[in-house]
Amino acid sequence: MKKEISEKLKKALLQLNLTEKEIASYITLLEQGALSIQNISRNTGINRVTTYAAIEELKQKGLVSESRKGKRKLFVAENPESLEFLIEKQRHKIRREEDIFHNLILPSLKAIDIKQENRPQIKFFEGLEGIYKVYDEYTLANSDILTCGSYDAVMKVSSWEVEKNYIEELRKRKIFFRGILENTEINRKFTEISRGVMHNKFLPKGTRVSSDILVFGSAVALISYEKKSATLIEDESIAQAIRMYLDFMWDRL
Repeated sequence: MKKEISEKLKKALLQLNLTEKEIASYITLLEQGALSIQNISRNTGINRVTTYAAIEELKQKGLVSESRKGKRKLFVAENPESLEFLIEKQRHKIRREEDIFHNLILPSLKAIDIKQENRPQIKFFEGLEGIYKVYDEYTLANSDILTCGSYDAVMKVSSWEVEKNYIEELRKRKIFFRGILENTEINRKFTEISRGVMHNKFLPKGTRVSSDILVFGSAVALISYEKKSATLIEDESIAQAIRMYLDFMWDRL
């Protein structure tokens, strides 16, 4: 016999990002013990396909586990204290959103606000020569460069000779260069050529990068090889924010 869930309890559980179908399935398993999908569906009045999807989500959230009785697949509700894990996930999400707000959104919006003093300097460069200017006159004047991009895009407009010369300049000036690159044959070839100068890590296979992002000193460069243009933003807070997120990516690759 299906037992109604109190509205107060349902509203509380909805706050933990559980759906009504997940709540009904979880409560049923707490009340009835181990059940098959068919029996959960019968008790909740929810069709089997939707019930199966809800149980899969509950398994991912650590609220339901799977067991077997002979050939039958049964599902069991975990201890309600497991719900604390969902609360911790929400705390983590809030902390991460606060970091994004304070380190990226707020500095970027302040940079746009015309009333703010010390607004960032933004420069635009057109054509291949403009892109080379950003690399030759700006990046090489710094000792630490962090980038995310792909030489697949670079090589559509540049050449091996030009890129090798840039690598040699990095070597001469002892510049520490880190790259987060697409996982492609061209990018791996560049990693071999630049060994000892560029320190590269690769994104998961299939991940595509549409343009290059470079952070150096107090500046950020956004480069589109497809449009043959570059945008240079000189602002300490924006550079720090972008570097923080690229460092976050770097540490997890």
